[in-house]
This record gives sequence, C-alpha cells and structure tokens, in this order.
Amino acid sequence: MAYYQLKHLNSETIIQKKMRFIKRLFLFLLLIVIIIYLIPTSPSNFFETYTNNDNVSKSLKKFQSKPTKEIEVDGISWKYYVNGSGNKTILFLHGMGGSYDLWWQQVSAFEKDFKVITYTLPEEINSLKKTSKGILEILSKEKVDQFYAVGTSMGGYIAQYLVKIIPDKVEKVVFGNTFPPNDLILNENKSKSKIISLLPEILFSKLGEKKLNNEIIPAAKNSELLKAFLSSLPSNKKLFVNRYSVVIDKFIPTPEEYKIKRIPKLIIESDNDPLIPPILREEIKVLYPDAEIFTFHNEGHFPYINAAEEYNKVLREFFN
Repeated sequence: MAYYQLKHLNSETIIQKKMRFIKRLFLFLLLIVIIIYLIPTSPSNFFETYTNNDNVSKSLKKFQSKPTKEIEVDGISWKYYVNGSGNKTILFLHGMGGSYDLWWQQVSAFEKDFKVITYTLPEEINSLKKTSKGILEILSKEKVDQFYAVGTSMGGYIAQYLVKIIPDKVEKVVFGNTFPPNDLILNENKSKSKIISLLPEILFSKLGEKKLNNEIIPAAKNSELLKAFLSSLPSNKKLFVNRYSVVIDKFIPTPEEYKIKRIPKLIIESDNDPLIPPILREEIKVLYPDAEIFTFHNEGHFPYINAAEEYNKVLREFFN
C-alpha cells in the first residue's frame, strides 16, 4: 500500500513538473512574441546609404534643411512645405509610401517660377474625404484659389478626387503612375491587407524591403538614388493600412462634365511599372480620353526620382 502511494505521489510530481515546464515555456514564447512585436523599425539615413556627393544629393540636403509649416485639421497635424513667388501654384501630391520631400527635385526646379506646395499625408488619415479636407485647409491658409495638381500613384488618385469635388479650383492636372477608381486593387489585396495588419512591425518592414529589392528597384534600372531615398522614408503598419484605405476608397468620377472636361490633363505612365497593373493603366486612359499621355520607357514607378530631368521637362512643357 505504501509502495502504491509512493508511486502515485511520484507520478503526480512528474505531471506537476511537466505542467510547470509547459507553463514556463508558454510564458517564454509569449514573451518572445511580445518582444518581436515591440521591436521598433526605423528608416535608414539617405546620406549614409547614398555615398555619392553629387548635385542630386546636395539638392536633397538643401531642400530638407528648409523650414516646413504645420496646420491642425480636426485635431490632426499636417506638415507641409510652401515656397516660390510665381503667379501660378503647383500642388504636389505624393504616393502611398511618400512624404513632402518626395518631390524635392521637382520643387527645386519649379519654385523659381511657381509657388509650390507639397505636404505629408498624416498617418491618421484613412479616407479621400479627410484627405481633401486637409489639402483644402492648406490651400486656404496659403490663400491659393486655383492651382495645378501633380499627383503620383495614390497622389494621382487623390488628384482625380479633387478634380471631381473642386473642378473650379483645378487649372491643370497631372495623373502620374496612377489608377482610376476600381475594384481590382481591393480584390487582389483583401487577404494580404488582413495579414499585414497582424504582422509585427519588423516583419512588415522586411516584406517591404523584399518588394523594394525584388520589384521596384530593378524596374528603375537598379537606381542607387531611388533605393537610398525610398529606404529613408518613414514607414509603419498604421501608415500603410490607413493609406491603403485611401487607395481603395471608391468615388464615382464624372469626366464628361464640362467643368471637368475643360481642365487640361496629362497622364504620365511607365511601360514597366511594377505597381500599376497594365489593365489599370489602360482604364485611366479610357476614363480621361481627352488627356495627353506621356510614357516613360523602363523607368519603373518613380520616374520623378530616377528620371527627374526628363520628368521635369514633361511637366514644364505641359504647364506652358
């Protein structure tokens, strides 16, 4: 009887030890997961990555040293840059992963002859309505009644929305490397967007780095400038998810309306754009049949960075 009790006691002790081990292992793994989720990511320093001390690098340093302004809209702070003293105003609208300085090569070229405005879309903004409200507040503060709009990618989509809601204010518009309202982007990214929202920041960053190295940079002739600059841009899940919400925020365009039809339009595209499917590049041309079209060859999604001189020439000819 005593032997049975001792054996039973030993069995209970072993089970308890196993349970304690499993509990500790679970807590350890949970701690590892929490640590992974809390690991912060930070952009690289452009001037450490891009070692060429050329005119492009110097112009970026000079541009980033210039003062920016801030305006609060519905409790959200918007950062923007304004300069120049021309009679006409150019509003530059950046893409999904961009910020105000994405356009430094265009601003540097045009602020001698135009008033220029470029902004950073706050990471809290997640709709076209909120986006347009912030932009209109900036224009109002800077006493801009009419302007030329130059948008790329998400910015080109926002530009189409501005043409829809304030056609009287848009004098000319450029839709660069962008897409019309569609269901394709939503349908192709439904699962991906849900998964991304659950990923830790460090893994999200690694996926972005992989896309950059495998798709975006090769399409731009492996531009060192583009790689260094895109890697230096701030990026996090919240910003990505909210800007993706802007990209898939649908509206009904009315290009046949006279107020919209009378606006001179330019569609800029790249024939090897890895981020805009060919079908959407064709659909935007069909949507705006009166638009001029300029096609970059083998320059990828960011020709205003890695083919800036030609991009600026195209813009200037259109504006003039």
